[in-house]
Amino acid sequence: MTLKRFSKDYKNYGDWLKAQPRTSEYAKRVVRFHEKFPTLSLNDLRNTRLKDHNLSTVSWKVLKAQQKRDRKLSLEVLRTMRKGISFSKAIEKTGANKKNIISNLGKYLYKSKGKWRVTASDRIESEMMFYDRDKGLISIVATRSKDRSLIAEYFNAVNQALRSNDTKFLKKFENATVIDAEGNEHYFVTDLERLYEIQDAQEEPEFFELYV
Repeated sequence: MTLKRFSKDYKNYGDWLKAQPRTSEYAKRVVRFHEKFPTLSLNDLRNTRLKDHNLSTVSWKVLKAQQKRDRKLSLEVLRTMRKGISFSKAIEKTGANKKNIISNLGKYLYKSKGKWRVTASDRIESEMMFYDRDKGLISIVATRSKDRSLIAEYFNAVNQALRSNDTKFLKKFENATVIDAEGNEHYFVTDLERLYEIQDAQEEPEFFELYV
């Protein structure tokens, strides 16, 4: 893809940056925004607002199908980076689009000393499968990374419990709950017989990787 001219006087961002010391607040803002939105022209960067390019705060239910797929992929990049993998390697590993990732992760992805970094936690909404004590297998919209991690950890524990026929792996979840985006409280299924019933009813049981 051919990038459009950066400005009337400069063919690209590099030329603009080297033309003179960029120490003013205006220039610093352009530099900061260019790091996040490298395809925008100088005029676009001058007039852009961060919230116009930030999807991280948009609720799951209003996202379109492709936007939901982009968010799932962005959270995979986030998870990978929290394991210590660099941003470029995480993108390469997932095949994600850099612009989409930056937009979907918002303030939870930032640059420090020239390197992309991620926060230790986030409050990005995402749909997840859930074994509900009252309703069985359902999907809920989790609102934070802490709950996503707990749900994924739970499914790993379920797999261990069912393989060994031992409830010790589920003790942690007996009184644990998750509050979804609608404010509803959900309890985990910790009864082995009920778990066998739920899994038997599934045509293809899902595998859930621990989200950290």
